[in-house]
Amino acid sequence: MRYAVLSDIHSNLEALTAVLDALASERIDRYLCLGDAIGYGADPSACLERLQACEAVAVSGNHELGCLGTLDLDWFHEAAKAAILWTRDHLSFTELNLLRRWPLKTAEGPCTLVHATLRHPERFEYLIDAGQAVETLAWCQTPFCLAGHTHLPCVVEYDRASRQLVRVITQPQELADVTLTGHSARRVLVNPGSIGQPRDGDPRASVAVIDEEARRVSIHRVAYDVTAAQQKIRQAGLPGLLADRLAVGR
Repeated sequence: MRYAVLSDIHSNLEALTAVLDALASERIDRYLCLGDAIGYGADPSACLERLQACEAVAVSGNHELGCLGTLDLDWFHEAAKAAILWTRDHLSFTELNLLRRWPLKTAEGPCTLVHATLRHPERFEYLIDAGQAVETLAWCQTPFCLAGHTHLPCVVEYDRASRQLVRVITQPQELADVTLTGHSARRVLVNPGSIGQPRDGDPRASVAVIDEEARRVSIHRVAYDVTAAQQKIRQAGLPGLLADRLAVGR
């Protein structure tokens, strides 16, 4: 099986469309979404429609729960809060009910999906250090743990038998083609980065493809029409910061 892993789309239809178009030339058996499909951008409904069209398996992120009113908006910075309130007003009851059905974590084949950390998914902690990676992978019962939230792509291999990190990969040139090693005791954390709002200094959309049989992970960068996405954000009256940061990937 080949899995496309999408995360942090953030209502950026231009970025999502470019990614799905790029993946159309590959064999993808299943689409997986790690949450925060909405928020920040100006096309929440269209992005949810695209995810439904490709029958993506999805989990909730903090922006989904904020929009549903189950996560206190004081958790968010002012621009994010404004975007959540705008998004809430622009989603239909049907779309809100769709989001209510997304769990905080789920499993699909060899993959466990979660937006943030696996032990406490409801806290939406940022998985940014080795200790958090070890804890999440120690809790994972499948070969792969897929997590987003940080908007920073990485691949981490952990050996549960020896309780040691095998390697942490964050460099773009290495992430483009990662051949996994080891045996059944290994667990692999994959953060695909963000489709709609990258924060690693590269404004291109980021998406991961996992080839289960070949034991390979590749993180692709896909260029899209940033200007069009920015114009939509500004025309919608959303905070200008949310448009400006798309051009710099921060």
